[in-house]
Amino acid sequence: MQQYSNTIAPRRNWLPVALLLTSALAPIAAHAQETAPKDQPGEIVVTAQKRTERLQDVPLAVTALSGDTLASRQINDTSALANAVPSLTYTQNNNVSNSTFRIRGIGTSLYNQGSESSVSTVIDGVVLARQAQGFADLADIERVEVLRGPQGTLFGKNATGGVISVVTARPTHEWTARAEATVAEQDEYRVKGTISGPLGDTLRARVSGFYNDVGGHIDNVANGKDKNGFTSWGLRGKLEWDATERLNLLLSADYRKTDADCCQPQYLQVSTPLLASLIAPLVAGRHNRQVNIDSPSFNDTRQWIVSLEGNLELGDHTLTSITAWQKFDFDNNVDVDGLPYDGPLLLPYGQSKYLLNGGPAGVRQFSQELRLTSPEHQPLTYVLGLYYLDLDVTRGFRRRLQSCAGGTTVIGAVCPNVVTSSTWHEASGETRQWAAFGQAEWHVIDRLSLIGGWRLQRETVSYVGNRPGTALVAGDTPLMGASAGSGSTADTDLSGKLGLQYRFSPDAQAYVTWTRGYKGAAYDLEVSADFANQRAVRPETVRAWEAGLKLDLLDRKLSVNTALFYADYTDLQVQAAVTDPLTNITTSVPTNAGSARTKGVEIEFTARPVRGLSVQAGGTYLDAKVDVDGLSCPLYDQAAAQVASGSPVNQCYRTAAGAAPLLNVRGGRIPNAPKWRGTASLRYESDIAGSDLAAFAQLSGNAQSKIQFALEQDRDLVQGAYATFDFSLGLRRQDGRYGVTLFVRNLTDRHFVTGMGRASVLTNAANPYNLTGFIPKDADRYFGATFTFQY
Repeated sequence: MQQYSNTIAPRRNWLPVALLLTSALAPIAAHAQETAPKDQPGEIVVTAQKRTERLQDVPLAVTALSGDTLASRQINDTSALANAVPSLTYTQNNNVSNSTFRIRGIGTSLYNQGSESSVSTVIDGVVLARQAQGFADLADIERVEVLRGPQGTLFGKNATGGVISVVTARPTHEWTARAEATVAEQDEYRVKGTISGPLGDTLRARVSGFYNDVGGHIDNVANGKDKNGFTSWGLRGKLEWDATERLNLLLSADYRKTDADCCQPQYLQVSTPLLASLIAPLVAGRHNRQVNIDSPSFNDTRQWIVSLEGNLELGDHTLTSITAWQKFDFDNNVDVDGLPYDGPLLLPYGQSKYLLNGGPAGVRQFSQELRLTSPEHQPLTYVLGLYYLDLDVTRGFRRRLQSCAGGTTVIGAVCPNVVTSSTWHEASGETRQWAAFGQAEWHVIDRLSLIGGWRLQRETVSYVGNRPGTALVAGDTPLMGASAGSGSTADTDLSGKLGLQYRFSPDAQAYVTWTRGYKGAAYDLEVSADFANQRAVRPETVRAWEAGLKLDLLDRKLSVNTALFYADYTDLQVQAAVTDPLTNITTSVPTNAGSARTKGVEIEFTARPVRGLSVQAGGTYLDAKVDVDGLSCPLYDQAAAQVASGSPVNQCYRTAAGAAPLLNVRGGRIPNAPKWRGTASLRYESDIAGSDLAAFAQLSGNAQSKIQFALEQDRDLVQGAYATFDFSLGLRRQDGRYGVTLFVRNLTDRHFVTGMGRASVLTNAANPYNLTGFIPKDADRYFGATFTFQY
C-alpha cells in the first residue's frame, strides 16, 4: 500500500499580502494576461480540420480559446474549460478515472479502465487513450479547441461526443522568456515559466515548466489537516529543426506528476441518527466543508508523452507524420466508510471500516499517424490519413475491510473481536487498431461546397484477468470468489461524414452535416468482473446532424456563430445492474443498456464595439434524453418494488421475489447535462495617458439550469440552477514586459457541487437519505493575485 502523509500547512489569508504587493508594484505597472483588443479583431486561426483555417471558415461547431484568454480567466487545467465553453461540463468523482467530460450531454458513462473515452483529449495531435489522462494542467498553451459532436474522419481515434484539442506553443525564431506566479487564499501557489529561442539558423528550442501547490479547502476534523488539495509539476521540452527547405521536424517530450490529497466527498445530508452521531462533531449540510476520516485518501498520477512530428512538402502537398509514445500511471485510495474510528463498529447493517479501497492502473500507448494534405484554394481539397494504435492497459485493485465478530451488543461501539476480509486482482487489456481516414471538400460552384469524409478501421480488443479468490493479506478472510479468464473480440467499422457548405461572402457561411461516430468495444477490467465468462461490451455508435451559421458583421467588430444539432446514440455503453437469472444476484457491470438522443441550439458571439472593449458570450439549449435498461433502483423506491412480468418502464420492479429491484428508464435526463447553460466575459482595457502603462478590468460569469447526477434519475441527487462570477483588474506595461492582476473567484460566494451520491455507511432502502457530494474550491469566494514578466 502506498503511504500518504498530509503535510499541508494551515490556511492563511493572502488577501492583505496580495494588496500590499499590488501597491508596491503599481508604480512600475503590470502585464495583462490577455492581449489588448485592437480596433479590428484579429483572425482566430484553428486546425480543427487538420489544416490552418479561420475559425469562421470551418463548417463545424468549434470553440477556440487562446492561451491569453485561458490566463485572463484563471483557467489552469482542462477541467476548468467548462467555465468558458457552454456545451462542455465536468463531473467530479472520487478519482480522475471516474471523473468525466461531457459535450452536448455526451460523456463516458462507463467507469472502467477497459473503456475508451466518449470525449477525446488530444495534445498536439496525439490522442490520449483514456479519460483519466485528459485531466491535465494547462501551461504554455497556444490555444485550446473544443470540437462538438462525433469526430473521427480527421482525428486519430473516433470520439462519439467530441474532442478537446490542446495545442501547446512551438519554439520561436527569437529569444523570448515568460514567467508567471499566482498566489491566492487557502494556500494556493502556482508558478509557470517558459524560455524559447534559436540554437542556430535551422534549430530552435523551447522549455516550459509549472509547479502548483494548492492547499486543501476541506477540513478533516479527525486530525486538523486540510483535504482535497494537491501538488503538481511538469516539464515540457521542444526541439524544432528545419532539416531541409521542405522538411521540418518537431521533437516534444512532456512529463507531469500530480500528488492529490483527494478526492473525499462531503456529507451533504444525514437522516440516520446513528450516522449523525458517528461523524460528529462534523455536521452534515449542503454547505458542509468538513470530513472526519482516518484512512488515506489520495489520487496520484504520472504521465510521459514523447512525440516526433514531421512535415514534408511534396510539391504542393504536405505529408505529416506524428509518432508518439505515452506512459500513464495512476494510483488511488478512498476512505469509503468516511468515519474516524481505528477499528470497525457494531452497526445494524453494512460495513463500518474500509482499510483499503483502490489500486493502480497503467497505460502504455504507441501511435503512428500519417496525413497527406492537399494545397488550399483548389476546386478539390482533401486530407487523407492512416492511423495505427498499440495500447496496453493494466489494472489492479485492493480492497480490505473489517467487520464485527461479536463481543459487543452496543450499536455503534468499537468491536473487540474483528474479522478482516480482503480481495485483490490483476487484469490487463490490449487494443490494436488500424485505420484509414480522410475528408474532402469539393467546390461544386463558386460558393457551394460538398463535404465528404470516411473512416475505415479494424480494431482488436482483448483482456486477461485474474482474481485469485485469496485474501490480500495472510490471515484475512477472502472477500470475493476466484475468477480467471481471457478473451478477445474484433470489429471492422466504416463511419463517415457528409455535408454542404455555402459561402454567402467572405464574412458569412452556412453549413449542414451528417456524421456517423463510433466508440469501440470494451472489456471489464475491474475487480468485480466475471473474467471467466464475460462478453465484450458492444461498440457504441451515433448518427448526428448539425446545421450552422457563421457571420462576421460590422467590419468584423461582431462575430456570431450558431448551430442546431441532433444526435441519436445506440448501444450506449453504461454501468448498469445485471441480475443473474439463476442466483438472483445483482452486480454493477459495464454493458450496452440503452440509447440516447440529444438536440439543441448553440450560439456564441464576440463583439468589440469600441476601442478597448471586448465582449465574448455563448449559450447552449440542450434537450438530452436517455433510455437505459437494468439500472439499480434508487434506494428510496426499493422497499415498494413489486414482482412484475415483462419490463416495466420508469418504475422499480423485481424479476422475482427476493431479487434486487431494477429500473428501466425511458426519456430520462442525461447526468450533468443542463437544459441551458451560458458563459460571458466583458473586458475593458485602456492605455493610461502620459505613462507607459495600461489598465484593464474584466468580469466573467457562467450560469446553468439544474442538473441531476444519476443515470437512475435519482430525485435527491440534484444540483439546482446557479450562476457564478469572477472579477479581475490590473495594470501592465504597454509593451507587455511585466504586470500584476488582482482577481476574485466566485464574486457572489455562490455554493454548488460538481458531483453527488449516496453515502456508503448506514444507508439502505430503509435509510436512503444520507447524501454526499464533491464541493470544489470555486464554490467559495476567494481572492488572489498573479504577477507576470515577459521578455
